Amino acid sequence: MREDATTLFVASEDIGTALNLLESVEIEVGFDSDDPESVEQAILAVEEAINTRLMAYRGDDRIESAILRVKFDFRCAILDHASSEDADEEEISSVHFLH
Repeated sequence: MREDATTLFVASEDIGTALNLLESVEIEVGFDSDDPESVEQAILAVEEAINTRLMAYRGDDRIESAILRVKFDFRCAILDHASSEDADEEEISSVHFLH
């Protein structure tokens, strides 16, 4: 029983560390707002950066759920920026995200 308690404690620490890493994700991407492929590449680059940063913590359902939420937030932010009037002013948009 003691080993299980230790294992649960370590898992909780890992979950806390992973969630802290997710909350401090800071990414800058550039893309052409008029080019859907460029926008999608920016989204994929952000997702890859998140995957790389959290690679050691993958597998737990709570972490996976948090990763999906953060990826969704970044995706929405990129799409919102790409469709905004400000994006039309520059050919290449550079967006800095801090989650």
